[in-house]
Amino acid sequence: MTPVERVASRVLFWGGALSVTLMLVGLIGYGVRSGFHGESLNVDRVLENREHGRAADVFVSVRGIRRGLGHWPVDPVALSALGMVMLFATPVLAVGLAVPGFVRQGDLRYGGISAVIVGVLVLSFLLGASG
Repeated sequence: MTPVERVASRVLFWGGALSVTLMLVGLIGYGVRSGFHGESLNVDRVLENREHGRAADVFVSVRGIRRGLGHWPVDPVALSALGMVMLFATPVLAVGLAVPGFVRQGDLRYGGISAVIVGVLVLSFLLGASG
């Protein structure tokens, strides 16, 4: 196994494990918070999302996730949303770390291909966030 493969596989493994753990902790926290008697509702988030025509009980921006994680107790839905963002970002990070690894090994072809892939992924995230 080459050093680039080792770094990429570790980033993918640990990033995936951490993101799934955050999603599970958020899911369990949501179940504990709402209990068996019904759902505890975050009225501010419902009103904000209703104004923008979005689903009532979800986070749709990094700013919203940060706000949900910023108060005590932490909003478990925000914790699950953070896990999903991390799950999406993990492959981008792995490919991004592969670029200097390939260049260091002298494999400019794969370094360039990896750089183009990272650029396309970042561009797609930016375009998706704007619309």
